[in-house]
Amino acid sequence: MASCILAVWAGVLCSGVGRAFEVNLDTSEVPELADWGQQAKELCEEWQPRLCHLLASKGYQPVDSIRIYMQKTDRGIADTGGGRIRISSGWVEQHPEDIGLVFHELVHVIQSYGHGGPGWLIEGIADYLRWAIYEGKPQEWFPVPDQAQGYRQSYRVCGGFLLWLESDRSPGIVKKLNTALRRGQYTETMFQEQADLPLDELWIAYVQDRKHPSGPEQDTDPKPATAHEN
Repeated sequence: MASCILAVWAGVLCSGVGRAFEVNLDTSEVPELADWGQQAKELCEEWQPRLCHLLASKGYQPVDSIRIYMQKTDRGIADTGGGRIRISSGWVEQHPEDIGLVFHELVHVIQSYGHGGPGWLIEGIADYLRWAIYEGKPQEWFPVPDQAQGYRQSYRVCGGFLLWLESDRSPGIVKKLNTALRRGQYTETMFQEQADLPLDELWIAYVQDRKHPSGPEQDTDPKPATAHEN
């Protein structure tokens, strides 16, 4: 259905790069989700230049277009690769409020970690930006398992840990981690260099701080972390 395939110029420049950003939306398999797809497109238009600045690094050239593909399937939630964000129609139909999943996947587009890196950290950065920056969730909302190396549970668990580091121990650490991952220079020793303790000791300090905060925590009933989150 050609009318459901849109190419929209955002009319914004990304991180000093003199190119407009194009979002291609394809809802041809699920035209009934065209309105949701439009929200996803507008989210990408609004946040792509902001994320380019938040995750900027010298010499980084962001992609100048992405494709949002709404796939008719009940499998999975969403994934990203090759400048394409694929979204499961089944998930959207069951969770129409979850527009933030698009933000999480857009972060992956911007990350552009061609050298790879620890999956827990890559997903943790994406969820830190989604839940703390885009959704505006407070520290106490994030789940915190009381176990060694709990940060390896990734997603929201690691996102909360990164929020704590940014707020209390090492402002700017997420951008530095992002730059190192993008350049293939990340090592675990970065945590000690930036926050004065080894990674595992920082996690212990974080868990203790969450157990005994300086002020009363609100009862926000955070959701438990799952194996795959967006």
